[in-house]
Amino acid sequence: MAFMVWQRVCIIGVGLLGGSIGLALKRKRLAKQVVGVGRTVAKLDTAMSRGAIDIATDDILSGARDADLIIACTPVQSIVDSLFEAASVALPNAILTDVGSTKQSITRAAHGRLSPNQFVGSHPIAGGHHSGVEHAVGTLLDGALVVITPSTETSADLVARMTQFWESMGSRTCCLSPKEHDEALAIASHLPHMVASALAQTTPDEILQFVGKGWLDSTRIAASNTQLWRQILEENHAPALQAMKNFATICGSWIEALETADFDRIEQLLKAGKATREAVASRHLSG
Repeated sequence: MAFMVWQRVCIIGVGLLGGSIGLALKRKRLAKQVVGVGRTVAKLDTAMSRGAIDIATDDILSGARDADLIIACTPVQSIVDSLFEAASVALPNAILTDVGSTKQSITRAAHGRLSPNQFVGSHPIAGGHHSGVEHAVGTLLDGALVVITPSTETSADLVARMTQFWESMGSRTCCLSPKEHDEALAIASHLPHMVASALAQTTPDEILQFVGKGWLDSTRIAASNTQLWRQILEENHAPALQAMKNFATICGSWIEALETADFDRIEQLLKAGKATREAVASRHLSG
């Protein structure tokens, strides 16, 4: 299948995801020119030296000029402002998207500012607890799921073009409404970060010498950028709270089973967790 080759792609925010997108575009020869926009010259220099971008600038208007695809990889709260500014100098039919991990607030902010024929949200479910372009890899999106989040006003043609873009990058795609996305990600992504952080915090300093691989595996994502995760939980506060309440209910079942020494119930709880984990693991292995 022949995929579209973009003339000028502008990536606003060249960190882990932005850098990985740039590397993938170059590796797959899907863009003739990739421009990186950022605030930190050192990071843009790293992106240039790693081959993630062709041109570096700290000026959005310069970077987005005549672009036919603009991808905002900035913190969620600045995405719409960045795209609105970039759209003023991009090609009239340029596609605008983002990689933010919450969507309802972005969709609300975009209403009336970004054309529904140009902007549609995206969320690649890919990355790690390390941030920064120095950790970017051109294969990060291979096989990853990208959730496309059209509003009720988004044109069907735009959704089709955005779907083709992410699939050209080697990703799988699905569509959810912004509300459905935020509720799903609160459970699948935001809750694990809160639980990993709580687990790490629960472990006293004097016990840390005894932790092993299980503890390290379970708390790995607690090492993620705290300011980024504060923003995510602010933006997705209500669904995150509900996810944590649901988790507390399961914890309550464990506490009750332990208090009553009901080891049949404990075995049931262990089996339920094992079955879910194995179902997901087998799906990832087969995919």
